[in-house]
Amino acid sequence: MKMKLAALAVVLVLTAAAMVGFIAWQLREYREGPKERPEISAFTHGTLVRVAPLLYCDRTLTDCDPPGRIAELPVNSIEPVQLSVDGQIAKGPWSVKPVYADLTDPSIKYADETIHRDHRTAVTVPTVNDSGRKLVGIEVSVPTVGVNELGEQVFRARAIWSVATVWKN
Repeated sequence: MKMKLAALAVVLVLTAAAMVGFIAWQLREYREGPKERPEISAFTHGTLVRVAPLLYCDRTLTDCDPPGRIAELPVNSIEPVQLSVDGQIAKGPWSVKPVYADLTDPSIKYADETIHRDHRTAVTVPTVNDSGRKLVGIEVSVPTVGVNELGEQVFRARAIWSVATVWKN
């Protein structure tokens, strides 16, 4: 009888320890997110680039990865850029901001941000806008709510992916 009780106690202790470990693992995954960071991809004129995050932070903006790199994509004025985002990004709101400039004076830039909330995973970005300005870059971001210096809630990017265009003649 004592052996059965001892065996039952061991089973209960091991089960409880396994449950605590599983719950701790799930909480870490929820707080930190998966270790593998989502990517975006940009495609045009037969060239595909996969882009890792330039900036990636946790939901509270307190723990951020070291800064990443800006990817480069060769473009022309005929074919648009097909931009795809990972399904993990598309689960919530995300934005795409194409940046255009007149290449004779690239210091003046024009950007138009579009926020997507419909779980789409792809968008088409023209390389020349309606005003004849050329695409110089694309920024994709995922927002989170933060608090500014005045204590007001504001949207801030917790993840950013960036693509710079290289114009081919």
